[in-house]
Amino acid sequence: MDETPPTRIYNDGPCFPRTTMGVEAEKAYRDWFAETAMSVPAWKKPNRTLFRELMLARERLRAKAVVGADHGVCVFRPDHPIEASKARGRAQAVWIAIEGWRHFSREGFDTQTIRTVAMTGWNARVQRWCKGLLRPDQIIVPPRPHEDLDASTQDRLDEIRQSWELTHDTLPRAADIRPRSLRRLLDRYPLLKPPIIHGLLRAGETMNVIASPKVGKSWLASDMALAVATGRPWLGRFDTEPGDVLIIDNELHPTTSANRIPKVMDARGITPDDVADHLFVSNLRGNLKDIRSLGAYFDHVFEDRFKMIVIDAFYRMLPAESDENDNAAMASVYNTIDRYAEMLGSAFVLIHHTSKGNQSFKSITDVGAGAGSQARATDSHLVLRPHEQDGAIVLDAAVRSWPPVDPVCLRWNFPVWDVEMELDPTNLRNESRRRKTKPDKPADVPEWTAQRFVEAFVGVEPKPTVVITTEAKEAGLSERRASSLLKQAEATGLAHRWRFAPNQRHQFATQPQPENPTEPTG
Repeated sequence: MDETPPTRIYNDGPCFPRTTMGVEAEKAYRDWFAETAMSVPAWKKPNRTLFRELMLARERLRAKAVVGADHGVCVFRPDHPIEASKARGRAQAVWIAIEGWRHFSREGFDTQTIRTVAMTGWNARVQRWCKGLLRPDQIIVPPRPHEDLDASTQDRLDEIRQSWELTHDTLPRAADIRPRSLRRLLDRYPLLKPPIIHGLLRAGETMNVIASPKVGKSWLASDMALAVATGRPWLGRFDTEPGDVLIIDNELHPTTSANRIPKVMDARGITPDDVADHLFVSNLRGNLKDIRSLGAYFDHVFEDRFKMIVIDAFYRMLPAESDENDNAAMASVYNTIDRYAEMLGSAFVLIHHTSKGNQSFKSITDVGAGAGSQARATDSHLVLRPHEQDGAIVLDAAVRSWPPVDPVCLRWNFPVWDVEMELDPTNLRNESRRRKTKPDKPADVPEWTAQRFVEAFVGVEPKPTVVITTEAKEAGLSERRASSLLKQAEATGLAHRWRFAPNQRHQFATQPQPENPTEPTG
C-alpha cells in the first residue's frame, strides 16, 4: 500500500496555500488563531503565562513529529504541518494580543477600555479575517489590535481620549471623578442616556420592583422582559426600545422558567420566532452567587450585549455578611451594581420584596424591605401595593430621570397583570383597618337598584365613569357597589356606553350614542 513519505523539513511557518496540504494547514492556522483570540477580551492583564505554555507546547509537538533520521537529518511525519499550524495559530494569537495590550496601555487606556473596546474590536476583525478567502499567491496575515482599527472601535477610543483632556490627569480614569467645567460637562453629555422603558428606565440605570411575597412579581418580571425583548409596550402603557434581555433567576428551576415564560407569551400574543433569540435565562438555583461574585460571570458578557438584565430575586444575591437593614452595606451593594451597569451598558431591574406591616400609608420609597438607601441608590423605584378591591394592585413609581409617573391599577388575569382603568389608584387596601359591624339600615331607606342608580347618577348627557362613581360614593355607596350597579344598568339597557377617540375614556348616558357623536364637553 502506498504511503505518503516523511519529509525532511519541519513546516512551522506561513506557506502559500497552493497544495492540498498547504490549504488545510492555512485553514487550521486561521481557525485556531481566531478561537484563541475570542478569549482575549476576558483577560484581566496580558496573559504571558499562557504564551509560555503555548510555546512549550509547540516544542513538544515538534519533538513528537520526528519519526527518524536520514544521514543525520531529522525526518518528520508527513501530516505534521496541520498540527504545527494549529499550535502556531494559538501561540501567535496570544503574542499579538499581548503586543496590542502593551500598546494601548502605553497610550494610557485603562484595563476596562482595553478589554471591552480595543480587544473586543480586534476579536471581531480576527473573526472576519478567519472567514476570508485563501489565495494561492498571497499570504494574508492576521490583524493586529492596534493597526487598521475599524471605524467603530476607533471612534470609541477617540471619544475616551477626549475625556482625558480635563484637570487632575493623575486621578485614576477607572473612577473618573475628575472635575469638569460646566461647559465641558454640557459638551460631553448633551443628552440623557437612551431610554429602555419610556417613563421608567434608561440604559445604565437600575430599577427596584417591590411587591409583597407571592403577589406575582416573577410573572411581572417575565412580562417586562418579553416587552423589551420584542419592543412592545409594557402593560400596554410604557413604550420600550427593543433589545436582548437576560433574566438571572435564583428562585426558579429551569423547568419552571421554561413552563412559565411561554404562558406569558401566549397571553401577550408573542410567538417563539418573535423572542426566542432575544430573551436569555440563567437559572442559579442550586448554584447561588452573590452580587460580587457575579463580576466573574459578567466578564463573559460583552459591552452592550444585553439592553436589560433582570435579577430575580434580589435578596438572594446579597453577600452573606451583608445586612439588608444596614445602609452602608446596601449602598456598597448598589455601587457594585452601578459598576456592572456602566461596564455592560445595560439597565438592571432588581425584583425585591416589601417590608413587613401595612403598606398603604407608606411613601413609595419606604415600601421595600431593608435599609432606606435601597430606594435612594436606585434610579427608578416601582412599588406594587394591594388595592382595596380583591385581585387588583396599584403600581406606583418614583423616578429620577423622567417626569413623575401617575399611579395605575392592575388586575390579575393569569398569567399577566393588565391595566384596570375603572379603579381608583388612591384606594389602597388598609390591611390594619378592622371591619366594623354594619349598622342596621333604617326601614324607610329604599334599596339601591339599577333603576334607582341610573335615575340618581346617570343622565341624558354622557358622564365619565369616575364622575358617576364619585357621586355615588358621596351618596353612601361603596365603589364596588356603584360599579356593580352601573354594570347591571348597562346590561339591562338602562345605561348606554358612549365611545369617543381611542385616547379618551368611555362615558355613560341614559340614551344610546348616535352614529356620529360630537366630542364630549366635560
